[in-house]
Amino acid sequence: MFTELEIVERCLLLFSKPGRWTQKVCARDRQGKPVPVFSREARSFDIEGAIRRAAGIEDRSAYARFVPLIKGQLGKHPFDWNDQAGRHQKDVVRMFQDLADEFRFKEAS
Repeated sequence: MFTELEIVERCLLLFSKPGRWTQKVCARDRQGKPVPVFSREARSFDIEGAIRRAAGIEDRSAYARFVPLIKGQLGKHPFDWNDQAGRHQKDVVRMFQDLADEFRFKEAS
C-alpha cells in the first residue's frame, strides 16, 4: 500500500501530460467514453479516478481517506470542485501540488 504522499505524487505523474484530466466521470478512454478506473483503456481521470488509480486496486479505501483532506483544502467536496464549470487540469495539478507540500511538511516535522 502506498503512503498518501506517494499516491499524490502518482496523481501528479498521471496529470503531467495535457488531456489526462476529465470531468463528470472517474475515467475515460481515448475517445472520451466512460470506462472503469482500472480499465486498460482508461486515459483521463477526474480527482477520484486519479486517486483510485494511483492507490491501486488493492487500496479501496484510498479515496475515502482523501475526501476530508481535499474538502478541507478546497472547502468543497472533490466531486463538486472537479466538475465545476471553468475548472482546468492546471487547477487540479495545483491542488495536488499543495497536498503534496502538506504531506512533505508533515513528514519533515
